Amino acid sequence: MRNNAAASIATTHGTREGSPARTTVTWWQWMLLYPSLVATLLSAVPTWLDHIQAANIGVKTSDLAQAKEQKRLWETNLDCARAQEIQRIRTTRDTEVGAQVCPSGDVLVQIRRPSGDQNIFRWVSARTLEQEASLIFLPTAAYASQTVVAQVPQSVVNQRWVRQGMLKQRVRQGGGCVDLVINTYTGNVHSQVPVACNSPF
Repeated sequence: MRNNAAASIATTHGTREGSPARTTVTWWQWMLLYPSLVATLLSAVPTWLDHIQAANIGVKTSDLAQAKEQKRLWETNLDCARAQEIQRIRTTRDTEVGAQVCPSGDVLVQIRRPSGDQNIFRWVSARTLEQEASLIFLPTAAYASQTVVAQVPQSVVNQRWVRQGMLKQRVRQGGGCVDLVINTYTGNVHSQVPVACNSPF
């Protein structure tokens, strides 16, 4: 009886001492048995990076690719955006729309809605225009029937990068100038300040 009790105590003691080694083996076995879990975790890394990058530039993750494309088009066509004048028209719905075609074929579209004071800028790449040419050259009846109410000339006098993704432009329109700070990822105007055209930029 005493021998059985002693053997039982020795077995329990040996099991407690051996459990760390058995846990280590179990962990490695787990890694080998479930490689799909490891692969899933590793494949999620780009998604996490996209979420972080989108948060840093202030857009939704679903809009990240478009934001990067808008910034790329601003950088590619920076000289063109400065060199040409944008002629805006005011439609019967009181929305001002202007466009500027660059030598690359990319088009800068500028929109000012009746409810907003600030402009919105969007680039349309030449590649997109080529892919959707059939839609562009067959306008719907609603847009085909609109007439131009007024033209508002506008030209970029000067521009420079403020920081990554932020472009400052001095724009001459009407009788004066306006300094715009544009988020090149979203096309939204962060600030719009009327200034004298000859003031320091």
